[in-house]
Amino acid sequence: MTYGLTPQGFNTPRLANVKQFLEDDFVASLGDVNTDPQSVAGQLIGIFAKVYADLWENLEDVYFSQYPNSAAGTSLDNVVQLNGITRLPATQTSVVATCDGLEGTYIPANSLARVPTTGDTFYALTGGTITRSNADIVRIEVGTLTTQPYTVLLNNTAFTYSRPVVTFSNTGAIFVTGNVINVTLNGVPLSPINFITDSNTTLAAIASAIQAFDSSTACTCVATNPNILTITPLTGKNVVVNSINVTGGATQATNVVTFLAPANNNALTAALTAIINATATSFTCVDNMNGSITVNADVVSVPFSCNVGLNLSIVYQASPITFNAQSYGPIPLPIGTLTFIVTPIAGWNSITNLIAGNTGTLVETDAQLRIRRQNSIKLLGSATVEAITAGLLQKVPGVTSATVFENTSLQQTPIVISFPNQFVAGDVITVTYNTVSNFTVNFNTNQATTMTDLVTAFEALPQVSSASFGGTGNQVVTVNPIISTVLTVDSATTSVSTLTAAINGGRPPKSFEAVVEGGTDEAVANQIWLTKPAGIETFGNVNGGNGIEIIDSQGNTQTIFFSRPSAVTIWVSVALTLYPSETFPNNGVSDVALAILNYGNSLGVGIDVLLQRVLAQIFTVPGIASGNMTIGITQNTLGSSDIPIQDNQISTWDLSRISVTVV
Repeated sequence: MTYGLTPQGFNTPRLANVKQFLEDDFVASLGDVNTDPQSVAGQLIGIFAKVYADLWENLEDVYFSQYPNSAAGTSLDNVVQLNGITRLPATQTSVVATCDGLEGTYIPANSLARVPTTGDTFYALTGGTITRSNADIVRIEVGTLTTQPYTVLLNNTAFTYSRPVVTFSNTGAIFVTGNVINVTLNGVPLSPINFITDSNTTLAAIASAIQAFDSSTACTCVATNPNILTITPLTGKNVVVNSINVTGGATQATNVVTFLAPANNNALTAALTAIINATATSFTCVDNMNGSITVNADVVSVPFSCNVGLNLSIVYQASPITFNAQSYGPIPLPIGTLTFIVTPIAGWNSITNLIAGNTGTLVETDAQLRIRRQNSIKLLGSATVEAITAGLLQKVPGVTSATVFENTSLQQTPIVISFPNQFVAGDVITVTYNTVSNFTVNFNTNQATTMTDLVTAFEALPQVSSASFGGTGNQVVTVNPIISTVLTVDSATTSVSTLTAAINGGRPPKSFEAVVEGGTDEAVANQIWLTKPAGIETFGNVNGGNGIEIIDSQGNTQTIFFSRPSAVTIWVSVALTLYPSETFPNNGVSDVALAILNYGNSLGVGIDVLLQRVLAQIFTVPGIASGNMTIGITQNTLGSSDIPIQDNQISTWDLSRISVTVV
C-alpha cells in the first residue's frame, strides 16, 4: 500500500504499520533478529515506531490544515484569509447609559459603574458631560404664573404657549367707515377685513377671521365690546399675533397685545406637553401633573438640546454616555440594571440604562467561522438570487433588508392587490394600469358585491385571463395575466375611505424583483446591474415604476427596476399585570414601549407581525406577570390577529403608536 500524498488524498500509516515496517527492515538488514517486544531490538523498534507514527500524523495534520472544512485554530484563520475574511474577535457588551446630575458635570473616560445584582463592571468608553445641551432626559418646572408667553426651546425649535389679548384704542368709535383691518398670525397674513356696519360688528368679524385662520381651528377668539379680543389656543396649538394694522377711513385704531396668565400650573404643563408632542419628531414630552414636564429622547443615543424661557426652569438633566463591560464575552445587560456608581464624581448623581445592552460575544468559533466563510462565497458569484441578495446587503451602504424574488416561468406571475380595509359607501375605486390607463368601480351595496364588480372590470381587460377575490374581509384581488402579455397595476385607491392597496407579484416572464430597504436608489441600481444575469429583466416599483437609469462600463444607459417596500403602519396596545415578587421599574411603561419598538424595527421586508412574538418583548422588563395585547394597522382595527406582511411590504413602528398601561 502506498502511504503519504496519493491521488486519493493523504494516506497515513498508523503505529502498527510503522512498527511492522521497522521490524521488516531490522530482519532484512541484520538477519534473523529477535523482534519480540521484550527483546532489545523490539524495545528499540517500539521507541522509533512511536516517533515515526507521530511524525506521520503531524504530516496528515499539515495536509488537512489547508482546507477550511478540516483546518482548525490558526490554520483555519490562514485559510479563510484567502476569501478576504478574518476571525471575529471577542467583543464587550456595550450600552448607551443615561447619567444624570448637575449641569456641566464631566464624567471622564474609564469612570466605572456596576450592575449590583451580578457585579459586572462597566467603564465609560469616552468622557462625557451631563448637560441640557446634549440630553436624553430633562425635567422642566413651572415657576411664577404671569401674563407672558411660556417657551421651551428644544433642538433650537421654540415651543410656545400663550393667551394673547388684543386691546384696540381710538378717538371716538374704535372702527369707522372705510377701515381695512390686516391681521398676521403665526407669520401668515389673513384676508383683509373691511369695516362692517359699526365697531362691534367689525370687532366680531375680526374675531371670526382669527378663529378660522387655519384649517385645524387653532384657537377660539372672543370679542368683548367695544375693543378687546381674547385668544385662547386649542390643545396642542399656539397663536402668535404678529401684527394687526388698520388702514383707510377717517381714523385708524391702534392696538397693544398683552397676555393672560395660565389658569394654573397644570393647565400650562398640559398645554406645553400637547404643543411639543404635536410636532416633535425625536423626543416625547410627558406631563407629570405636578407643575412639571419631562422631555425624553425617543432614542437614547440621539440626544437633544433644551433651554427655557422666563419663569420656567430646568431642574433635572441627564445625558447619554457609552459604557463598555470590562470583561469580554456575552454579558447580558437588561434594561435598568446598570445603576451603581463605582467612581465617585461630584455632581454625578445616578446612572441607568434605558435600553438593553448590546451583548458582547466570545471569539468566533471554528464552526461559526466556517459558516461565515461559506456565506461569503456567495459574494464571489453573480447572476444568482444568493449573490444578488448578498451583494445588496453587504456592498451597498445603508441597506438594512433585501429580498430577491424570481419568475423562472414563461408567464407573468399573478398580481395580488390587497386593500388594508373594507370599502365604504360612496367610494370610487380607481385602478391605474400599464402606466397611462385606468378604470373606476363605484361602491355597490357591500364589500362582496363591489369586489365582484372590480373582478369583472379586470377580466374585461385584454391582458387578463381571469381574476378572483377573497382573503380576510374580501379585501384581496388576484389577477392572472394572459400568457405572452404583460400587465402592470400601478395603483389602486379609493376616494372616500382613502385606501391605498398594496400591490404584489406581476413579475414578467424570466425576470426578478429585488425588494430593498435602505441605500440610495443609484447605489442599489448599480449593484443590481453588476450581479444581474445577462438578458434577464429586472422588475419593480421604484421611481413610480420608471426605474433608475445608470451608466454602464461601456458608457451605455441602462434602466434598472427594483422595489421599495411599502409601509404597513403598526399600532400596539398592551395592558400589563404586574408580578408582586419582582420590582417593576419606575420607568417600566416606557421601557416596555421601547422594547416593543426595538423588536418591531428589527423586522425586515416581508416579515409578518406575529402577536405572540410582539407580546414576548414585554418580559424583557422585570416585574411583569402577564400582558393583554392587541395589534392592528390602524388605531381602530386593534385585535388579536397576526398581521400578514406582503413580499414587498415592511412594518413600520413608532412610540406614538405604542400604548402601554398597567392594570
